[in-house]
Amino acid sequence: MRPHDPMANSPHSERLRACESLMLDALCRRGADRLNHLIRYHLESGGNRIRARLALETGHALHLSRESCIALAASCELVHNASLLHDDIQDRSTHRRGKPAAWHCFDANTAMCAGTLMLSAAFDVLARIDPNPAKLIRHLHQRTADLIVGQIADLQYEAQRWGVEQYLQIVMGKSGALLALPLELAMIAADRGHALQTATQTGEAFAIAYQIADDMADLNEDLAIGNCNIIAVIQAQDTNVSAQQARQQARLLAQTHLNQACEYARQLPEQSGQAFITLCHTLTLSVCTESSSSCEKS
Repeated sequence: MRPHDPMANSPHSERLRACESLMLDALCRRGADRLNHLIRYHLESGGNRIRARLALETGHALHLSRESCIALAASCELVHNASLLHDDIQDRSTHRRGKPAAWHCFDANTAMCAGTLMLSAAFDVLARIDPNPAKLIRHLHQRTADLIVGQIADLQYEAQRWGVEQYLQIVMGKSGALLALPLELAMIAADRGHALQTATQTGEAFAIAYQIADDMADLNEDLAIGNCNIIAVIQAQDTNVSAQQARQQARLLAQTHLNQACEYARQLPEQSGQAFITLCHTLTLSVCTESSSSCEKS
């Protein structure tokens, strides 16, 4: 179970709708009915749009224009959804957000092309930000590269060879890159380069906690198909650790990184990390509830 989205009733709902429209405008092609159908199916299948909301709220706090905030939000979501389409094909996951995955519902080739188009469109919408989007585009490329390197490492996962430190590095690449991206792009667009490292630290620390919470919820499914999971990593590192002890260690690890994420977020200029602080508080409750529930079942 994913953490509840505390930004579901965000005052930026109009901008979020504009972000959705911008994504579709950048993606849908005349005469490409099957591609367009798949894109709409995937984007309408659900998701909290956490990255878009973070970009909107952070950009607003930093006094960016409405158009810039929407473009940042759309760019972050396009890269994220491209990664989901490709990830489902690579993992052969038949479901996404409780519905048949796009590749499974349509076909892998069309889904792969749709993901590639989304990635290209992410750069297109970012290029519309005035006055000079070059720094934003270069940063997006770097974070996309970090995502890909993390994904390749994740695909090479072998429980018996991984330690917790390696797990954390992979998560910071695969998940941290895209959760830090909304903050990072907003800092660059607002000419707050001095805060860029803190933005990165905020997103990466939160990503670790978010992934651990997801791992605890998906443990049985991950073990069945051999996916990387923090519980398996902890037990592989020390065979004397029980499943319940591993869950407790994972919960403490998640809480440590949530505390770090909150501390970094408080250091961001003009209270622009407030949306992340709200997410951290909500995920804290989710981690504690999930851990307690899981221990009771063990």
